[in-house]
Amino acid sequence: MRYEVFDCKLCPGKGSATEVAGVGERMALWRVCRSCDFWLTCVGYRALGDQDPDGRRVLRVDGRHYMTWTDEQGRPPETGYTSRVDRPYRLLEDEIVRSARWLWLMGSIPDRFREQLPDNARFLTSR
Repeated sequence: MRYEVFDCKLCPGKGSATEVAGVGERMALWRVCRSCDFWLTCVGYRALGDQDPDGRRVLRVDGRHYMTWTDEQGRPPETGYTSRVDRPYRLLEDEIVRSARWLWLMGSIPDRFREQLPDNARFLTSR
């Protein structure tokens, strides 16, 4: 595949067909930049019931996107900054208190994706 740079169809960014972490072909097919490709993947997690294909839970709190997992599931292969926090949270759809032992902050959701990625949880503070 030849090197190609194109305008992202979702934002003012640029995309390319260059393979970076296995996504160049997909970015070229969808005509999106790396950032929009990442957030479209997060939209896909929502379509999977707010989890990744391996069942790791997705949390969206105050416009930020997180992923949490168990020791059995293991950490996602593409993980950036993580913390071990035992942070309590509630999904907005129920009142069950859960704890996020492992938490990956994936980033602040860009305005262009906020409608597709609304908050689905809230963190509980210690009293």
